[in-house]
Amino acid sequence: MFLGNMVTEAIPARVYSLYRIAISKKDITKTEVQKQMEPEGIYEGISYFSTILKAATELKLVEIQDNIVVPLVSKDQIKSMDDFKMYAISKMASFEGEQFYKFTNVVVNMNEKVYKFSSLSDLEMLNIVSLQVGQQITAPMARGWRFWAQFLGFGYMNNMSFLPNAYIFVKNVLRLMEFEKLTEYQIDEFMIRFSQYGKILSSNLQPERNMNIALSSALRELHDNGEIVLKYGSDAENRWILYPSNESFNEQVSSIVYKGVKK
Repeated sequence: MFLGNMVTEAIPARVYSLYRIAISKKDITKTEVQKQMEPEGIYEGISYFSTILKAATELKLVEIQDNIVVPLVSKDQIKSMDDFKMYAISKMASFEGEQFYKFTNVVVNMNEKVYKFSSLSDLEMLNIVSLQVGQQITAPMARGWRFWAQFLGFGYMNNMSFLPNAYIFVKNVLRLMEFEKLTEYQIDEFMIRFSQYGKILSSNLQPERNMNIALSSALRELHDNGEIVLKYGSDAENRWILYPSNESFNEQVSSIVYKGVKK
């Protein structure tokens, strides 16, 4: 899913379920985990277990040792799907150069052009994205991406249409960044720190200092919610430009005051 080709089977809920099973019993075998995920007499479809297990190992949730599924993350660290989301976001930078990472970056940086297509599976869109990614992206790959895109918070899905507003993703990145509350950060410092976990969303912003619509919408929503304060300084040496919008705050951003994200 994250290394190699994207797939439809390894959706977030299934990967999380595999992890929960792995931490439920010491020295649990692959066969035991698979039986719990695909109970005999109930599950009679095609097995997706190997694909789900591969995604879990890519995220370094588990590893296989002598046919034992060994958890790599403490159960105290991941207690819920929200914890899993935070953990998965923290791992995204390690997939730079992979198909999932490249596809994400291309799609979020299409900005309003993405609205032209009724579906991620639109042939014209797939051809455009494939050219930029540098490898052929198929409709099943795009469908697989959409589950994680919505879960991680790159935007919202309306059936198969992608709406770029990365509020959920950026909010969780801010949590990972551990900013001091009521502290003002110059925009260059903010963006450098953001790239530690959020580069998948913003890797092609330099040197133009233009933010894409997904990141801009997220920052505006955080600003409107009182979680951050976007500030414009006419005498500031460095400023970043939000994607144009009719919404609040259309000035260039020179600094950001972190007030604390809401749950």
